[in-house]
Amino acid sequence: MPATIYDIARQAGVSSSTVARVLRGDTKGDRKDSAERAARIRQIADSLGYRPNLRARAFSEQRTKGVGLLYTDDAWVFEGVNDKVLQGLVRELRKHDHHLLLVPVDEGGDWEELLLGGHVDGCVTFQPLSEPVRNGIRQAALPCVLLGDNSDCDLPHIVVDDVAGSYSAARHLIALGHRRIGLYVHNTVKPHCSIQERFQGFETAMTEEGLEPNFWHCSEDEMISVLTRGGARPTGLICYSDLESTLIGHAMWQYGLKIPTDLSLIGFNDKFATKYMTPPLTTVGFDANQIGTLGAELIIRSLTSDGLSEDQPPTSIQVKTQLIVRGSTAAPPKNA
Repeated sequence: MPATIYDIARQAGVSSSTVARVLRGDTKGDRKDSAERAARIRQIADSLGYRPNLRARAFSEQRTKGVGLLYTDDAWVFEGVNDKVLQGLVRELRKHDHHLLLVPVDEGGDWEELLLGGHVDGCVTFQPLSEPVRNGIRQAALPCVLLGDNSDCDLPHIVVDDVAGSYSAARHLIALGHRRIGLYVHNTVKPHCSIQERFQGFETAMTEEGLEPNFWHCSEDEMISVLTRGGARPTGLICYSDLESTLIGHAMWQYGLKIPTDLSLIGFNDKFATKYMTPPLTTVGFDANQIGTLGAELIIRSLTSDGLSEDQPPTSIQVKTQLIVRGSTAAPPKNA
């Protein structure tokens, strides 16, 4: 039978409440003799092989120590740079003795039991939430943080400074001498604030120079057709993500065109493999781990006495971007 706090209390000669207080780390302000007693209690707990009953602790503290990640499509969770966001989120939650639960929002309605049934202390999401889910969060009085999304102005959110990122990408191509520059988003990309904001930064940079901000939201086949036809085809292309850049770079190779000789190419997100592409990809990077870390910090703050006041507007945090110049950009062809 596993050891209990009562076994520890008997061996240490103290009350079970004292043992419980020490084992949950509540020893602030203790005198020296109390600190020595606490050390002895922990030593006895270790020697007896004591393991805390997390379920009982959660019940007594009226906390589950769980944070739910809400999603409707697992592609939102496991694609792009969200894996790095999750790494930062999970690491920071663990520092505060919390863990992450995946909560699929589907027609089965299990999410209602998890949210309204008190199975999580708070929640995070990468995507816009439907009105029923938002109402459920409000009904359960759960703190919720948007990660990389600002679709609900009533919720705290951490987003990438996409406007500055695409602006810097466009200015880089302009400085190299490009005048026919485009922004490409694959037609399978789900509606998201980052599309509009990346176009906004791109458009600003282009119009400052009196240039046409060409924009394509289409399949790769359509984009490849634009890039390989004769005449006034683009000499520089900014892609919504590194995935589009990879598709375009491979297609150019298939058509016998070279990057950056025939087309300068810029990606977004700085995925690990981009530095090993041929040539290495110029891209807009940002600290995706930081998004998750900040999201966890906001959740934990809201669950403690340091939580945000309801009288204050929701927290809005921008993560800075950085243009990482590599080998996929150069001056346009002389005959372009």
